[in-house]
Amino acid sequence: MGTPQQHSISEAQAAMRSGKLSSVELVRRCLDRHRRYNGALNATLCLAHGALDQAAQCDAEARRGHFRGRLHGIPLVVKDNIDVKGMPTTAASALFAQASPCVRDARAVEKLRGEGAIILAKTNMDEFAAHISGRTSHWGPSVNPWRMEERFSPGGSSSGTAAAVAAGFCWGGLGTDTGGSVRLPAAWCGLCGLRPTYGSVSLDGVYPRASSLDTVGALAGSVRDVSLLMEIAAEAPFPGAKAGTRGNGLRIAVLAGDMEDAPHAVREACALSIRRWNELGTCVWSSFPLLEDPDVMSTVDLLRSYEFARDVRRDMEAHPEAENTVHAGVLADYRKGQSVPAREYEEALRRKREFTNAVEAFFINTGVDFLLLPAARCAAPRIDAPAEEFGRARSLVNLFSITENPSLALPGAQADGMPFGLQLVGPRGSDGPLLRAGMAYEAAYGPFPMPL
Repeated sequence: MGTPQQHSISEAQAAMRSGKLSSVELVRRCLDRHRRYNGALNATLCLAHGALDQAAQCDAEARRGHFRGRLHGIPLVVKDNIDVKGMPTTAASALFAQASPCVRDARAVEKLRGEGAIILAKTNMDEFAAHISGRTSHWGPSVNPWRMEERFSPGGSSSGTAAAVAAGFCWGGLGTDTGGSVRLPAAWCGLCGLRPTYGSVSLDGVYPRASSLDTVGALAGSVRDVSLLMEIAAEAPFPGAKAGTRGNGLRIAVLAGDMEDAPHAVREACALSIRRWNELGTCVWSSFPLLEDPDVMSTVDLLRSYEFARDVRRDMEAHPEAENTVHAGVLADYRKGQSVPAREYEEALRRKREFTNAVEAFFINTGVDFLLLPAARCAAPRIDAPAEEFGRARSLVNLFSITENPSLALPGAQADGMPFGLQLVGPRGSDGPLLRAGMAYEAAYGPFPMPL
């Protein structure tokens, strides 16, 4: 059976409007794939009740010529730190294993539903969004659908959303990105994912990880679908998002990072992807030492720990069993945050502003439109890889976790049969042009294959 992603969202919508496709068909395909693969992937935590009934209602409305919006009858999934009415939010933690169903949608979910989306499931994640492996969930690890039997990491913390989209359980989904948690899963699962300009999507109804870094992002099989989801979820339209795709004439600064120790197949995949971008515009090799400055990582870590400890303190103190049930890494981060003096936190916020200004100055001084770099130094490691391997993997996403820039992860080439993704980064507020550039790349080189 083919995957549901044989259409883009806009193509599926056109087929529904012409009567060639129904929402019930879409939802049934997704549920069939879920039944077939989720036992191995552990991508979802909770299926919505009545999804087929909602789809039937959408179809009845369509027959009367009424369409709720641009997502009418389209099945999506939502990461389990984002509230969905009628479903619990557990943040993949034992602390909330008995959580009651939410009484309202998060703002981003509300906006998707307003355009007719059907929320099919809540997805697995790293506990409290505090890792990038997908293996720290109270409900067990999620698995990358690529070479599924070998149990590679899907990336995290939006692990379940990435696995669900790549496996064809849905047309797209919401994740969150604090320190790479949309970009790495997209890159390792052969998907597209956007960390938008900080503050452009409401965090209302999102369980906090680090409020000065948290963003809601979308993952899908194409840049075009990510663009549609993000345009709907954002609080204001992305400037230029509806203009035609732009390719020729782009000036792109390539920041390759230190890839000398990367496997040969990864270096080859990276080089091929960069050559493709160079065919769309002009790529210039650039040096930007701040990319891998140790002070950037320490600043990200300090902000994340301090704000996490501050924002989850009430829940931790209300659950004395946390000491024995919460993942050791989460507890270590919480305790670290408790020990950070307020003056050090204020200093970290000052450095954050300095880094943000430095990146904006780089765009201005070089005259480039975007920065291009790998999302990680490796393709997906195995789920049980050493912690150091995951730590090294996230080093290329740290800077743009802290500088408020929009960053689009999109597939490059395959390395040893696994996806290897790149990041395209733009100035703050350039989400629309960034997505258009991604669509130009996609139009030139076609969609990335799906794994199952």
